[in-house]
Amino acid sequence: MRLFIGYKAWKEEKYLLNHMSFNDLVKAYVTYPAIQAYATILIIAIAVGLWTLTSPLLFLVSIGVGALIFPLSWYVTHRFILHGSWMYKTPFLAKFWKRVHYDHHRFPNDLSVLFGGLQTTLPPIILIVGPIGYLINGVPGVAGAMTGMIFMTSMTEFLHAGEHLAFEPKSNFWKNIKKRHLAHHFHNEDGNFGIAEFFWDKVFGTFYAEIADAPRSPTARNLGYTDEMAQKFPWVKELTDAEPSSKHAGRSEAA
Repeated sequence: MRLFIGYKAWKEEKYLLNHMSFNDLVKAYVTYPAIQAYATILIIAIAVGLWTLTSPLLFLVSIGVGALIFPLSWYVTHRFILHGSWMYKTPFLAKFWKRVHYDHHRFPNDLSVLFGGLQTTLPPIILIVGPIGYLINGVPGVAGAMTGMIFMTSMTEFLHAGEHLAFEPKSNFWKNIKKRHLAHHFHNEDGNFGIAEFFWDKVFGTFYAEIADAPRSPTARNLGYTDEMAQKFPWVKELTDAEPSSKHAGRSEAA
């Protein structure tokens, strides 16, 4: 297995989760350039934290804080940004929204539009946990908070992909998060915004354990970007219509 294949070469492969085994997913995960970048940053952050260490306790606290911030930051981002209509209503942001979330709901089995890119994940990570880590313990605090956040990001990417993989998890934990996340995709997109945990969904009243607990939404697959919306705000539709016919060939839209 070639470990370093580059983003362009990785994208040229067809990573369709409904046709992949668990081993295929592991291979796709470890060869994805952004995941490799996360691993590199994680090693560097730990090294910087240990090199500049002034308080082991505060370093561990900063790691924990970074890890705990991730679920809340993801919830806010997922609910209010990725599921917000304001992005597709803005010409400048339409392409970004299409790539980072609209295409994922259209083609939930396509790994190429599931994994996040560094250009969309690293800036918010730095801006969110950098200042908080610095307040905790200066430079080692920043390194610790980055460690916690990057670790959670990497783990969540893998669990998220596994939720869309056509396999039956053995653990009850993975079975439950898979069921709830797929309900978000195929039943009602206005709930279950978490990926590996749903604590903040429960806090803000957007959690539903069973599909019977929430009405079926007609916009779960298009996130509200209906034909009517496309007429008013055509930028995403224009990008979609301009895609080569072979780009999505073979992509199943079933769970």
